[in-house]
Amino acid sequence: MKRFLPMFALLCFWWSGYSQADIQVTTLDSFNTTAIGQSGITGLTASVHDSLIHMTYYYSDQDARTWLLYSIRGTASFQTDTILEILDYSKSLGSTAIQFDSIGTPWVYAGFSSNNTRYIKAYTKPDSTWIETFSLNQLGSPEQYVAAVPQGKEIGFVYCGIRIPPSSNYPIHYAAWNGTTWDVETISEASASEKNRPSMVFRDSTLYIAFAESHCPDTLITRVYVKKDSVWVIRFEDAWIGDYACESLNEISTKLGTDDAGVYLLQDVHLDEAFPQLYRFDDLTWQQSDVNIESDWVHPFFMGSTIQLDPFHSVYWINQEKTSVPGISLIRPDGESGYIALPHDTYTVFLQDMVIFKGWVHVYYFEGSYNWPWGKPVMLKEARIQISKIVDVKDLESHSGIQLAQNKPNPFQERTTISFTLPHAAAANLTVYNLLGTPIYTLVDEQLSAGKHSSSMDATNLPDGIYFYSLTTNGQRFTKSMIISH
Repeated sequence: MKRFLPMFALLCFWWSGYSQADIQVTTLDSFNTTAIGQSGITGLTASVHDSLIHMTYYYSDQDARTWLLYSIRGTASFQTDTILEILDYSKSLGSTAIQFDSIGTPWVYAGFSSNNTRYIKAYTKPDSTWIETFSLNQLGSPEQYVAAVPQGKEIGFVYCGIRIPPSSNYPIHYAAWNGTTWDVETISEASASEKNRPSMVFRDSTLYIAFAESHCPDTLITRVYVKKDSVWVIRFEDAWIGDYACESLNEISTKLGTDDAGVYLLQDVHLDEAFPQLYRFDDLTWQQSDVNIESDWVHPFFMGSTIQLDPFHSVYWINQEKTSVPGISLIRPDGESGYIALPHDTYTVFLQDMVIFKGWVHVYYFEGSYNWPWGKPVMLKEARIQISKIVDVKDLESHSGIQLAQNKPNPFQERTTISFTLPHAAAANLTVYNLLGTPIYTLVDEQLSAGKHSSSMDATNLPDGIYFYSLTTNGQRFTKSMIISH
């Protein structure tokens, strides 16, 4: 297959140096049951809102009873609501999604099937009670997938349709709330293909929706759609041709992520390649590079509905590795890539989702014995990893001679100096960010001569904590952290 995509440099190699002693693990809830068959926790989606971590998920006990739950993770608390009990015995649980409207009201979307009927549902909690606002019931039993943007320009979600004879298409739909009811649009139904779990992000007033299509038995396609002038158009398309098992679509992943540098796409439809592919859309072109991670630490099915990015522009995704060593895969902007295994005991671990919040990576998973009647009670756990200990393993300096020095003094109370070196005259931007990735100071934004440059920063009015500063020049970005301690 030919690709007409410019490359961005990622000189990847195996990277280590992070200790499991640096990972903080907390048991959020221990369910009074053991994991048997399909019981346990699945379909969990996590999101950050109003300085709290919100999550929704399915929980099933050993008696085949299932609930759709909603939990809020506070600094020292964990509160859970029951949204719905799914009563039927025979069921297949798909995915969930969370969204918040302009006044902070939560919206939850769920897809599942039961007794050969598929269900797509939407709930909201305007006061103390969860209210159902959308319900779609259709005969059929494919995987039921939904996706939403936690904070977007409107309340809306994506869901996969099923084939309705005589049509041979599996459509993708977008439902938008107009204040009274849902307006449903069809994004794609042009091909007789099954779709996998969609991924959805919002950037610069534009919705991006990605998914993979299976044209069994010889073609896999990744597409990214955007809405332009009330019409959904294809912004990205990549195809792989070759023989594959038709049921393998569930293990094909297509994930989006976004930060101030662009929209990122991580996908693995190329079954003959050892690694997934990473793309970045900078509003003009899609730039592509392979993600070269040691083969022992790659699994083609990375969990979660999106990939995450930290203020350093490092890309993270959780990875349910085949040999029972689940963890986090990541690639830094300087090209270093690696894997952080999560600590766990001898019982099975099932990764669910992750968020980046206040300088930490938060990973959510459940631990329990699968298919063992004498198994361990199901536990919902959170693993926390401090970003600064990951990205500061070594200086992020390019081989081109561009250097960004550590600020001095550091830590500091009121003033510090940041220095950098340019090998050639170039436009340069030096910006300071808080832990949420929000720019708070632009120290330099001009054309500079070759040589060493310095800029002083006054932090008198800033609260204590960890901050980041980034130098952008000649199409490259370098980032370091600093600490304010008054």
